[in-house]
Formats: sequence, structure tokens, C-alpha cells
Amino acid sequence: MSRRYLGLIGLSLGLLLTGCAAKTPTITQHKANQIATENRQQSANAAAQAQDASAAKKTGKQYQAANDHITSASMAAAAVTQVLQAPKRQLTHAVPTINQDGRGKHYYQVDTYRQLTNGKRGPLLQTYFVYPDGRITTKQLD
Repeated sequence: MSRRYLGLIGLSLGLLLTGCAAKTPTITQHKANQIATENRQQSANAAAQAQDASAAKKTGKQYQAANDHITSASMAAAAVTQVLQAPKRQLTHAVPTINQDGRGKHYYQVDTYRQLTNGKRGPLLQTYFVYPDGRITTKQLD
């Protein structure tokens, strides 16, 4: 019985060792470089998206009017109407004075309001800041 027991143990060890000696799959250097490149690209894309989201949060939506030489509040209101594609049920009101942002750039403020059924001005929808070069933002640049 002990011989038989030792034989079974030897056979078990032999089978166990042959299983351990099996070749493990390997990745070639070319494939490893390709994977690393893809990982770097994904990281760069994620960082770029985060930076874009941060910029959008800071400056709001950006528009560019067809007119790049805005010299009055009425021209600023027309530019906002143009970039919004003449929305229905919405009134546009330009503040008649020119203002200056934190960087010393001049801008016109244009407010849009919901139009009530009687044609009068309703609640404020959005404020736009129109710069003389035609740039329009939904947040004032600091």
C-alpha cells in the first residue's frame, strides 16, 4: 500500500509539474508598444475633453456673428438674433451702453426674453455679451 501510495503521489506531482511547465502566452514588443500608444492617445483625448469642458464652463457658449464690425447696441442685438437663427417667441433687448470686461475689452450686453402670448416681454432667458469683433459669449470674460 505504501508503494502504491508513493506511486500515486509521484504521478500527481508529475502531472502537476507538466501543467506548470506549459508555455504562457507572451506579447511581442511591437504589440506592447501599440497598446502603450493607444493608452497614451486615450489619456490625451480624455485630458483634451476635460480642458474643453473647463473652458466652456469658464466662458459659456461661444458664437461668431457674420458681422465682425459691431459698432452699436442695435447691431449687437441683430448679431445675437442672427446666431440664434431668429428664434420665434423670443424678444431681444440690447443694453444701450457699451461696457468693459476685466481684460479691458469693450462689449455690448444683449438680453433675450420669452415672448408672452400678448406680445410683451416675459422672463429673462439668457444674457449674451457681444464684442465688436463679432464674438458672442454667454458668460462675461473676466
